[in-house]
Amino acid sequence: MKTLGMILMACIFLFGFSIQGIEKERDGDSQPTAANSESTGPNKEEAKDVIIGQKLEFQSQHLGESKTIYLRLPEGYEESAKRYPVFYILDGGDYFLPFSGTVQYMNWFDMIPEMILVAIAHGDRLKEFTFTKSKDWPTSGGAETFRKFLAEEMVPYIDQNYRTHPFRILVGHSLSGLFAVETLARSPKLFQATLAFSPSLYWDQFQWLKNAGSMFEGKSSWKHFLFISNEPKDKEESGYLDQFRQLAESAAPKDFIYKYKLYPDENHGSVAFPALYHCLKELFQGWPFPGEAWEKGPDKVKAHFRALSERFGFEVPIPEEFLVGHALHGLQRHKAPDGAIKLLELCLTLYPESASAYEGLGLAYEWKGNAEEAIKYYEKALEIDPKRSLAKEKLEALKKK
Repeated sequence: MKTLGMILMACIFLFGFSIQGIEKERDGDSQPTAANSESTGPNKEEAKDVIIGQKLEFQSQHLGESKTIYLRLPEGYEESAKRYPVFYILDGGDYFLPFSGTVQYMNWFDMIPEMILVAIAHGDRLKEFTFTKSKDWPTSGGAETFRKFLAEEMVPYIDQNYRTHPFRILVGHSLSGLFAVETLARSPKLFQATLAFSPSLYWDQFQWLKNAGSMFEGKSSWKHFLFISNEPKDKEESGYLDQFRQLAESAAPKDFIYKYKLYPDENHGSVAFPALYHCLKELFQGWPFPGEAWEKGPDKVKAHFRALSERFGFEVPIPEEFLVGHALHGLQRHKAPDGAIKLLELCLTLYPESASAYEGLGLAYEWKGNAEEAIKYYEKALEIDPKRSLAKEKLEALKKK
């Protein structure tokens, strides 16, 4: 965590994440004015909205109604050309805000990748999420229609209108958790990972659990991640879950990963929140780079991101900020200019117009006492981005010597 903190600080140092501007605003706010000199508290006239995402109305032909969709794009989406995995959240009106916060937090600490979040608000949950008709619940049994809405309308719309990777995660809780695991069996290629929190597997006398083994038939290989999380259940349901665990361990095809986790201190409502964190952590196990990139070198960095790409089935590029951040960490904290230079040179092969990498090379060569090379790289950084104040200050100081 300390290493990551220093890398983040290094990124702020080179990329200029508005920290200085924020401090200036704070300094300005601290000056007494006619409006604030006699009172304390926030200035409501200067209040600004915090934008979490977008709310869309999606007209579905399959459902014959409009569905409310909550959409959250990764920070900097509009300024980049990157593609992203997509995280589909059922019962989206309930879980969009808390799940968005968890995803953002975990990504900030490099535990998981950036993702596009698509949260779909529910209508009649029994209608949308149950796959058989019950005489006790007249509206039940509409899961197949809801699945067609996802497969033929919602997912294609997102893929056509946003920059997506072919890696989709579906998460559901309770009845929507039942729908998630049933969708895995009926539409195995629609999603690449399924997270089911306290799924209502008791539906129709445990019909899904009784027949779960059939979804493995005829498959020698199936790359999918299935995570089921639960609070304590009664003996009958626990018995079926144990049977499925044994089946998954013995009969699951190659590359099929099944994980089950019990939360003894949670209830049906509360289990979703710790489960989301642990399931995402398990799903993206190995996502963070192990150790110090400046020390391990470019070959280990490339191997790490290549392995991630192979595991998840989409290209995971080496981020510019990763290379610059790790390089500066090695330079500033460990006095390792040679290791920093190797990372920054790799950065320039991938991002030839990276002013941050050129500025970092200027710092590294200045550290080594090579003023001529430092000047060259500071000048190049300013040629790309004339607003880089650090490169400008360093260049002026070197030329005065």
